[in-house]
Amino acid sequence: MRNRISCSAQELSQLDADMLQSVVGGTVFEEGHQYFSAQRVKILDADQTQITAEVNGVYGVYTQIIKLRAGTLSTRCSCPSNEQPFCRHCVAVLLHQFHNGSSLKPGPKEDPKDQAPPPSDPRIRPAGPYTDESEGAGDLNFWEAILFIDWVQKAAGLLGKEATLPPVPGSLGGVAREWVGMFERLNSQCMEGEEDRIDALRSLQSAQGMIDSLTKELEALKRESEVAQQHCRVLEKKVKQLQDSLAEISETSS
Repeated sequence: MRNRISCSAQELSQLDADMLQSVVGGTVFEEGHQYFSAQRVKILDADQTQITAEVNGVYGVYTQIIKLRAGTLSTRCSCPSNEQPFCRHCVAVLLHQFHNGSSLKPGPKEDPKDQAPPPSDPRIRPAGPYTDESEGAGDLNFWEAILFIDWVQKAAGLLGKEATLPPVPGSLGGVAREWVGMFERLNSQCMEGEEDRIDALRSLQSAQGMIDSLTKELEALKRESEVAQQHCRVLEKKVKQLQDSLAEISETSS
């Protein structure tokens, strides 16, 4: 999930709890605050204007890339959440940055002409989702790209075949982690589809077995019915003969 919102702060450590809560709302803020309080945030790289982190979520580890440049706060998280304007994991990272940002190195200086004028509202103001796919293309360095390509080549051959993909190199972060998460979710969906197909095939085979068994039973019942009908016809003849004999005896005695 990727978003961009306007922001009057110049450094990430200036985004306090009240500001964050006013933007994301109480529920998302509380969830993010719980992650922060439980120390689920792991900082991979950070300065006052950019931070790369990981948050140990309920269903796995998600990667966040948060940048504050020219009056714009952009956030990316590898989680599947649709929380707006950004998710609880980014809230947790920003809370961590607020409480620990004073000890971080300063961010790159910006050209004054690139700085956006501060908004009239001193708080952050949502400005709609950010969907520019070009941003982040340079987040991988050369060695990370080599490791990531090697991992993708191994993972691609296992998609939909193995429940677990190859181990992810620990040095991978940022956009690479985001793509890894996408591969893992895709593999999970493929495995679920394969399991559904196997279950359906097993059910079909079981149903076919039941049909075969019932067909055999029906054929046996049919044969038994034919034998019973033959016995009935024999008995009918014997009854007829007895009736005729009784009739003759009755005529003789009279």
